[in-house]
Amino acid sequence: MTDRSRLLRGGARAVTGLLVVAAAAAGVVLLGNVPLPAVAREPLALTVDTTQNTNRSLVCAGSFSELGADPEQPGVAIPVGEATVATSGAAAETATLARSAGSGLPVVVSAPMADPLASAQLQSIDSENLRGAAASSCSEPSNEQWLVGGATSLGLATTLSLGNPGTVPATVSITVFDENGEVDAVQTAGVIVAPGTQQTVSLNGYAPDRERLAVRVESTGAPVAAHLGVAQSSGITPFGISGVTPQTDPATSLVIPAVENADGDGRGPNDSGEGDAFPAIVRALAPGDAGGTATVRALDQNGTSTDLGTIELAPKAVGELSIATLPAGTNALVVEADVPVIAGALGSAEDPDTREHDFEWFAPAPIIAADTEVAAPLISGGRLVVVNPSDAEAEITIVRADGKGKTTSAAVAPGAAAVISAPAGATITSSEPVHAGVRAVTETAIAGYPILAPDPRDGTLTVYPR
Repeated sequence: MTDRSRLLRGGARAVTGLLVVAAAAAGVVLLGNVPLPAVAREPLALTVDTTQNTNRSLVCAGSFSELGADPEQPGVAIPVGEATVATSGAAAETATLARSAGSGLPVVVSAPMADPLASAQLQSIDSENLRGAAASSCSEPSNEQWLVGGATSLGLATTLSLGNPGTVPATVSITVFDENGEVDAVQTAGVIVAPGTQQTVSLNGYAPDRERLAVRVESTGAPVAAHLGVAQSSGITPFGISGVTPQTDPATSLVIPAVENADGDGRGPNDSGEGDAFPAIVRALAPGDAGGTATVRALDQNGTSTDLGTIELAPKAVGELSIATLPAGTNALVVEADVPVIAGALGSAEDPDTREHDFEWFAPAPIIAADTEVAAPLISGGRLVVVNPSDAEAEITIVRADGKGKTTSAAVAPGAAAVISAPAGATITSSEPVHAGVRAVTETAIAGYPILAPDPRDGTLTVYPR
């Protein structure tokens, strides 16, 4: 083959290659501008019930703890006696938490998440150093909770119990607030609560000589259940005891059901010459950086609302309203503020003949959603109080949790707080959102607690499998 032939053949191949490349490029451009049929497929989504086969646990405070019961350890809280636990709902199992001293161990009640469950405890004490009745709701462990009540001034002792029903240790941070603001952080510290145990600490040691107390409890590692125990003496004479149920979140509107102040009947005026001998008290705390104003009003069974006064709130300081005379027939208090607050109310009882006195710190109750079955345990002698904050009448259906007995009903007027008849182990369902609580009052004792509706957490999770 001559050189000229080789050149001609090579040129022809080059031209052919260029034509192929050009044709391919033109095809790409053409395909890019011509719409092609698309295949669309929605991602597969599965909804999973995260509460299936899980249990809900409630922790009771256990027996009341007395400071100074051991002269050699005056700062140590020693459990005294035993509390009685009332439970409503199909409890799957019960257990106890261990602690270093005393009997009357804290009870843990558990049941499937989907079943109504609530428990409360009552303890009556009549000893040389303590006298009265203390009640509280058994609460679900939480990573953050608040408590209002008590003091550490002369004659008053306040303890904080921390129960950990979990399987890992809990590291608990305690922040104390008083009438002047947040207590110096140097005086508060972390507490380690081992799995399956309860620790009780003295707030008299954390914040001595305080007239008003509020406590924030935060835990990491495991959630805990917190309760306060408050004891008071007048000289060497016991003056009363109280248990305090925790509340979870500050809010601009709080309902405190089942409040009563029975001490004024037949006992004349207080030291100022007016009002009840031992006035009812409302305390509130604005835990944020801004202060505000809280108004307090009383509700009765007819829906009558009576303004009682206001509390001026400095940031992080516990404010107080003393109510000279609680209106007759009061069954609940409403605290409304222009900033989120926590609150509590003090009521008293005293026998005019024996002068035996008692008091109780009542805590706010969470809202019970309409058409939701909620367990409502009643302690011995307890009366159920239902508060209807809506503008429509609430129809309450009451059944026994064990399924025995007849279903009954009661109507609560708009804006009313009414005492309704219910068995000891009841569940209630309301046609309107309501709040509920229980109180037990005699001439020489007063106790009460809120009905704690389950946390309305979302029990579903959407999963997108690959």
